[in-house]
Amino acid sequence: MSYFNLKFSDRDNELANFAKALALPVRIAIVRIIMTNNNSISKEILYTIPFNHETTTKHLAELKRMGIIKAHGLRGSIKYSLDEQLFKQMANGFAMLFESMRPAEHDVQSY
Repeated sequence: MSYFNLKFSDRDNELANFAKALALPVRIAIVRIIMTNNNSISKEILYTIPFNHETTTKHLAELKRMGIIKAHGLRGSIKYSLDEQLFKQMANGFAMLFESMRPAEHDVQSY
């Protein structure tokens, strides 16, 4: 089978894009801080990440552009949150992918 003619499913492309979006430690830190603050956080608190403000702002904007983070409120009092439905959808997709890679019970040999 030639990999050059391989067509990827929309689901595979979505999972890959989600993984790429979170592939940087600063983005994981942003997501983690939002999660640990009841999924609602101000930009000022996000600036506590040990990166300069421009770096944090750049990654926040990219996560927003990808739909992973949502912004709520008015200028000066904006709160950020994660798209929980997207995270659940992607988590289920990854779980199904990894589950399909596990050997069946009868395939596992005891040593």
